[in-house]
Amino acid sequence: MSYSLESHPFFVPWTDPLSGVRSYLLNERVAPVQMPIYFVNPAVSADEKWLWFGCGYPPSPFRRLGVVGLDPDNPFIKVFQEATFHAESPLITSAGDSCYFASGSGVYEINISGEVRSVLQIPQNILKNRVLSRVATHLTLSADGKYLLMDGAFVGGIWFVAVGDIATGEVRLLKEWRQHMNHTQFSPTDPKLFSIAQDWWHDPISGQPYGFDLRIWLMDTDGTRYEPLRPGDWFGHGTLACHEWWDAQGRLCWVDYDAGVFRCDVYSRDLEHIWHRPLCHAHTDTTGNYWCGDNTPYKWDEQPVEVLFFNAETKRTIPIVSAMPKPPLPRTPLHLDPHPHFSPQGTHIVFMTTVRGLVDVAITEVAPLVELAQ
Repeated sequence: MSYSLESHPFFVPWTDPLSGVRSYLLNERVAPVQMPIYFVNPAVSADEKWLWFGCGYPPSPFRRLGVVGLDPDNPFIKVFQEATFHAESPLITSAGDSCYFASGSGVYEINISGEVRSVLQIPQNILKNRVLSRVATHLTLSADGKYLLMDGAFVGGIWFVAVGDIATGEVRLLKEWRQHMNHTQFSPTDPKLFSIAQDWWHDPISGQPYGFDLRIWLMDTDGTRYEPLRPGDWFGHGTLACHEWWDAQGRLCWVDYDAGVFRCDVYSRDLEHIWHRPLCHAHTDTTGNYWCGDNTPYKWDEQPVEVLFFNAETKRTIPIVSAMPKPPLPRTPLHLDPHPHFSPQGTHIVFMTTVRGLVDVAITEVAPLVELAQ
């Protein structure tokens, strides 16, 4: 990030009392709840000029898109009332000054001027008059920039995955299930390959909970591939693999809640155990040397949450936030987890924080963390 937030009028510094690490909190408020985009999609644009975030208005379960300019000499912040999004769907476009989001039965793009255009709509030959409760968990773009994935959910226990052509608007159904499948993510190196996750769910009529067996699966847009990444990883029986994402080299990474972070080559299936410690969410920069994570918002009622930086070369872990207090409102339905992740150029880590008793966006410079972790 070429801009210093020290002089930015919309950000204030906050220093962790244990580690001394300084972060910057978005102090200019346009909504009661302000939180970054879900960690698999960067909250910061590729040119690192814009930070897009979610705006919550409790008790409403929905969020709206907001954006802040990171240039301290040209401060800009705005919330878009028309950009109410499903799940964790927003994806910043390559231009950076616009963002895709899923709402209703389609995908839209909004720019910083507030202009909205329809990108994709799920057609009736897929919907068949069924009620749609989710268009996409989080939107990701194919490596060639042509397609978006839509992993939708119908009320009544049907889930699907479809691929949408951005240029033509064509949406093509790939598969339906009676098992909750979500978190689809395109490979950043193979334009046809994507991952999809099995997840727990509740029956919408009875409320009965259902689990899953194998978390991470591989599929392709040709409809010729559908296989578990690691068939022996039976969830809850020696592994707790979850919260997966692709690294810049096209390898799949995930967190095992007890064991830490793993990375796998999807072709050779060679496995690396990178970070040995309990974690909930994690992320890596483009080099694969530096990592961040949180532990654990699932136990916030029992203990504070840590946000951490890890140098894989030196094996040193540095607390960014050593003891984040419980949010001032329930974790659900707004999904109030730190979800730390690196900016596209690896200069900063973005996460949600509650250290001021509010739900805030926080940004931490990576360079000082690298020095501390030598």
